Amino acid sequence: MARILIWEPNPEVRTLLGHVVKRLGHEPVEGDEEPGGVLPGDIDVLVVDPAHPRALSAAQVLRLRDGGLPIVCASVYPATPDADALRPEAYLVKPFPLSELEDALTGALARQSLAV
Repeated sequence: MARILIWEPNPEVRTLLGHVVKRLGHEPVEGDEEPGGVLPGDIDVLVVDPAHPRALSAAQVLRLRDGGLPIVCASVYPATPDADALRPEAYLVKPFPLSELEDALTGALARQSLAV
């Protein structure tokens, strides 16, 4: 079972994304702490809304700590240079079918396990 950090500012969307993670058999972790509180190895994938400044900062910190951490971006806005700099596995534009998130997470975890 993978631990998937969800850094989404909207509580309802965060809950929905958490349900998708659980349905895949993984553990959702909510990103409500400071970015420095998450250590490399604590999580297997990050789902983040890079349009939210605090979420983007958290993702940037985590990317610096672990260059191989799979990141999936999910936002109502198209990708920006800051989001592209995260080197996300996938960039989903809301609203998106939940199956796209499932595919992105499954792919990210599969590529991560191959890299290990």
